[in-house]
Amino acid sequence: MKLSKLITSVISLLIIACIVAGCGATTTQKTTASAELKELRFGIVPLPHYAHMWVAYKKGFVDEELKKVGYKVKWQPFNIGVMVNEAFTSNQLDMGIMGDFPVFIGRSSGTNYRIVSIASSGPKTLAMVTKKDSPIKSVEELKGKKIATTKASYGQKLLIALLEKNKMSVEDIQFVHMTMDDLTAALVRGDVDAGVMWDPLITRMEDAGEIKIIADGTGIYEAYAVLMASGDMVGKNPQVVDAMLKAFQRGRDYLQQSPEECVKILGEDIKIPPAQMTKIVAKFNYDDKITDKFIVDMKDTEAFMRKNGLIKNPVDVDALVRRN
Repeated sequence: MKLSKLITSVISLLIIACIVAGCGATTTQKTTASAELKELRFGIVPLPHYAHMWVAYKKGFVDEELKKVGYKVKWQPFNIGVMVNEAFTSNQLDMGIMGDFPVFIGRSSGTNYRIVSIASSGPKTLAMVTKKDSPIKSVEELKGKKIATTKASYGQKLLIALLEKNKMSVEDIQFVHMTMDDLTAALVRGDVDAGVMWDPLITRMEDAGEIKIIADGTGIYEAYAVLMASGDMVGKNPQVVDAMLKAFQRGRDYLQQSPEECVKILGEDIKIPPAQMTKIVAKFNYDDKITDKFIVDMKDTEAFMRKNGLIKNPVDVDALVRRN
């Protein structure tokens, strides 16, 4: 009887030991598998321009798609797109988002990266504005006036495009270089007659009753933001680039299907009131497909930047862009 109890106790202990060993092995396997995932360093600015990408990240789509190709993301927010460009230049990023102007500045200086998709476009998110009570109602009335925007930004391109459309040039106005923060105050005080600004500032100042729009980018300039990947990532790990594109497509679909939930999600990182966020997001097109029109527009931007001394060396757009 005692022997029977002893055997039963030994068997029980062996079973427990096997279970514990099994659990330990599973934990070890999981830890090892997690450690084997390579890191993708991704730079992004918290703006509505990239709303679908933030949704993809917050909903876990990025992690899910990257895991399928053996990667995990290091999501790195930056204050402005120029900082994303600088991080690429110093080899601190594998992929990232920025406006088209910083891209050409970086590429012209020798940064080894490629455009792999459109991040967003929004001609109505960039506009020529005046103070709400200004008598100016059209671009034609800007001749001789003091007009401000940020030099070497896509605001400068819209400014010049609007002037040319109305048979004027920068020589016909008093151009003033200003950051968006400075432009906000200058318009309200009346220090400048008009300025080119972009969202979320446009919507914020419109809602406050401080400005009126006299022209935007519609039919003139698409105001592109683009998704970049390092030359090494495109050449050696194209499947990782494709995994990110798939994740962002899922984010775009989710944004369309559940806009109210997404506005709440976006508010966690992009500090814009929900009502304004809804207005701004509605202005953007998040279709990532690289089209012939996009290529033509990029060549036009490159030529514009060379003509105006914003880049010194020419950029081969066909070599810069990876077609989808």
